[in-house]
Formats: sequence, structure tokens, C-alpha cells
Amino acid sequence: MATLQVSTASNAPTVDHERVDELRSFLTEWLLGTGPFDDLTADVIEPEPGQDADTDVETDSDTETGDTPSPYLVLYGYASFGPAHRPTVRDAARDHLDADGELEGLSDDDRDAFIDAETEDLVYDYQHEHTEDFLRELAAYLTEPFIVQTAGYEKCRFPLVGYQYTVDPDGEITHVSLA
Repeated sequence: MATLQVSTASNAPTVDHERVDELRSFLTEWLLGTGPFDDLTADVIEPEPGQDADTDVETDSDTETGDTPSPYLVLYGYASFGPAHRPTVRDAARDHLDADGELEGLSDDDRDAFIDAETEDLVYDYQHEHTEDFLRELAAYLTEPFIVQTAGYEKCRFPLVGYQYTVDPDGEITHVSLA
């Protein structure tokens, strides 16, 4: 049996420079996707003055004006884009464990460790269920549209996975299947 090969990439939209720390905190709450080889990487890049935001190459124009290029968001990796909100999954894991009575009699530390372990097991089951929530919340940090594409294949035969999500700063989401 062949292994599914998946790649995801995004454009590099600029983000509100005053909300960079908030955006970084927001990104840590999400599992953005997993695949057979890797997780997705999401980061906010803050170019230094005199550095071109798209190429990371020194430019004379920014150095002359003293302007700092805008920070931008990157998302990429060898995995499928399918956000899952970790706190939501943690609440579901806790509710499930409470209902089964598995948390009774545990110390607070043991209880938290047990819930954390269950959360990590469940978070993959929740992939793709929170995609629109992620994009809607992400829009608040953007100054231009964010576009993310995922494409995947098995044994070079034909695309099995292919889609694109776009969200603009107003929160309008577009989903297109590319396969």
C-alpha cells in the first residue's frame, strides 16, 4: 500500500503589526494539520528594516526610508490543512472522561495529565471540524486575504486531495475543491 503524499502552502499575507503577539498566541491554540510525514508550520515573520518581506533579501529602498516591512503569516508543510481547536477538544475529552467516571479519585495533577493525554489522542479525530472557525478568527489579524492550498496524491496516480481556502480581512470564507 502506498503512502499518501500531502503538501500545504499559503500565500504570505501581511498582518496587523500591533497584533503580532496576539496572533502568535492564537496560533498555539490550534493543531492546523497532520500528515504521514509532518505537522504544518504556522508562524508570523517580522522582517527587519531593509529586508524585503517576500524574499528575505536586503533592499536599499527600505533602508533609505527607514520603514519596517509589515509582518506576515506563513503556513506550510507536508500535511493536510485541517484545523482543530485544542481547548475545544480538551473540553470534549474532559466531558467524555467525566461521563465514563475515569477522572474520579485522581489528584489535580493526575487529572490534568490524563485529560492532556486524552486530548492529544482525540485532537486528530477533530481535524477539519474547526476549519471555518479558525479562518473566521484569523481574519481579525489580517490586512489582506489569506489563501491556503492543500494537494495530495498516492503513488503519483492522480490527485486524491486538492482544495483551497481563502479568507479576507472581513471574515468572508471561500472554499474550492481542486480535485
